[in-house]
Amino acid sequence: MSYYEITLSEEETTALGRRLGSCLQGGSVVLIDGDLGAGKTRLAQGIAEALGVNCPVTSPTFNLVLEYPLTRGLPSLLRHFDLYRLEDPDQLEDLDYFGLLEQQDAVSVVEWGSKFAAHLPRDFIQVTLTVDQDHPHERRVELSCEGESSLVQLSRFVTAETRMYLSD
Repeated sequence: MSYYEITLSEEETTALGRRLGSCLQGGSVVLIDGDLGAGKTRLAQGIAEALGVNCPVTSPTFNLVLEYPLTRGLPSLLRHFDLYRLEDPDQLEDLDYFGLLEQQDAVSVVEWGSKFAAHLPRDFIQVTLTVDQDHPHERRVELSCEGESSLVQLSRFVTAETRMYLSD
């Protein structure tokens, strides 16, 4: 399943994140990819807002992972990863990356999530943001998934949204 939407501003990208966040559940993993400045953190901020994070969400580029408590019960935690600075897949083990992703009481959002394509989790929603070179404020936001749980969540998101388009 693959869908896309065009956002016309940072605010629309954040709003798309809020809509996606409202469809997630404990154990959800969202991998976000796109060029520098494409809006990965904006999307993550929207997801965090929908889940009930009550503090500013920033890119964890220098920390690799930041944790935010959620105020709405289960899941009880948002983990926000940024794999940009990692150079070797063995560094994922140092983070206990896969152990953290498997915890059912948390939602995991991973910027640069496909950096190590041979080491993807089994079940995830993939979001790819592409900047329109002719219209620098526009983003093509493509969503796809792998795994049964993510398919259910992405289907719920797409069903609720009337501006989504089936990708070629």
